[in-house]
Amino acid sequence: MKKETELDDGQSEPMTLEEYVNAYVPEWFRYNLLHQRGYADRFDWTGPDREDAKRVKERGIVIERLAAMFREGAPYIILESCPAPLPDCLLVDKSGRKVGVEVTELVDKAAIERNKRTSYHWKEYSAPDFIGAVAERLEAKNERLRGARDVIAQRGISRNLIIMHCDEPDLRSRPKFCRDVLLTTRFAGCDEIDEAFLLLPCRRKRGVNDTEAEFCQPIRIPLEIRDLSIRL
Repeated sequence: MKKETELDDGQSEPMTLEEYVNAYVPEWFRYNLLHQRGYADRFDWTGPDREDAKRVKERGIVIERLAAMFREGAPYIILESCPAPLPDCLLVDKSGRKVGVEVTELVDKAAIERNKRTSYHWKEYSAPDFIGAVAERLEAKNERLRGARDVIAQRGISRNLIIMHCDEPDLRSRPKFCRDVLLTTRFAGCDEIDEAFLLLPCRRKRGVNDTEAEFCQPIRIPLEIRDLSIRL
């Protein structure tokens, strides 16, 4: 990517992306902009401290989901990152109830790698592809929560929420497809998960007053009714 910068004699010379970023982008945002992976990275955040960047990303995604669901009326008064093996984030509502939040991403890793070597392309999802990808992420997160069950209980966390963010070009362009497919499916084996949502990016604005387009699109992921006896 090249930008043009004016010289004293009125001529211009190309400016590299890195030079442009260093000149015009606030310092706190520079690292992320220069280290984007280049595919489905709407929710991604990078920084020189990877663990700190991960926590910033996770809290940001939780905030986006709360804004999309509640606008300015979210019932939670505390949002904080948690150390492993606890869930990624902790929400505390006005009554003191604690909700653990696991953040995960639905993305095709092969497409990420391929886009590093070739021109931009994206994965196209059939209904079985989509269901399989969602199921895989739920299973992985359920196993993580199961392994931390005792620690989660000791912290007083009463519910576990999964936010599955997704910026896959094919899926973000077809939110109706995502809703329709999920409505026909009940995901089993999620005994540690109380609620799960797919979080798609904001849709394109339909006009200057289309304020709804300022919010991400949360889509509930239906879970089978759990047999809570297996958690005893």
